[in-house]
Amino acid sequence: MTGEAYVPFSQRHGFEEIPPQLKLGEVSGEFRRILHYYIDLEIARECGWNGINIYFQSDWERVTRDMHVLFFGWSIATYKPDVHLWKETFQAATAKFSFYRLFDFIEFLLRSSSCSSTLKGEISQVFIQSRSAYRVVDNQIVAVGTPQQADAFMAALSDAEGSGADAARSHLVSAGAELKGGDWAGSVRESIHAVESIAKKIHPGAKTLGDALKAIERDWPIHGGLKNAFSSLYGYTNDEDGVRHAKVFEDTANVDEVDALFMLGACSSFVSYLAARCKD
Repeated sequence: MTGEAYVPFSQRHGFEEIPPQLKLGEVSGEFRRILHYYIDLEIARECGWNGINIYFQSDWERVTRDMHVLFFGWSIATYKPDVHLWKETFQAATAKFSFYRLFDFIEFLLRSSSCSSTLKGEISQVFIQSRSAYRVVDNQIVAVGTPQQADAFMAALSDAEGSGADAARSHLVSAGAELKGGDWAGSVRESIHAVESIAKKIHPGAKTLGDALKAIERDWPIHGGLKNAFSSLYGYTNDEDGVRHAKVFEDTANVDEVDALFMLGACSSFVSYLAARCKD
């Protein structure tokens, strides 16, 4: 084994290149499986046994009554507090609902005053554990990635390949793999390496990205704001707690998922920009 970051087969060969945090409008099988597990645990906590039957205690009888009428839109006259029936209903919901119907279902649970804080906390963790493109904020589901970031990432992979910038493409794939794995600093590092790789492909004699940008600017005018933005990003990665330094492996670099997503999108866009310059 080497010290290099592992890139899964599916990403190496282009079958699943986009990180899950950018897969807006869908949820994974892992997400559905963990969600069902936590709901099942809650039901177990909220049930009693009278020696003959399992029954819902008061909180979850209210949850299921509300869901029966207010979520599914069924008449209260048809409600049955049948634990086994409701377990089947929840299993089907988590397995088969479309992502938007599933998210409505989740938000219904999050807003219910009868659901425990334990379940609500576990539901929030589902999004984190499965590296979903969404998170729970104030009992609502919000996106952490954007369609623009996803489009920029996929376009950069294609543009890098089309311009022969294989190293830059490899770094972008690795950045996506690190993002999927939760190594935010590693993802930022790979994103900036992608920009550095393609910049040095254009000017092989450059020792740093800063040097390469100066050389590129001599050949093609770069808008001052664009140059300053990426010089600043490069500087961010090289400060005393930056992602290039060994301290990052001690978890002292202040990098989170939002930083990693931003850097992946920003660096992807710049890779596409430089790939176009390669063709000039």
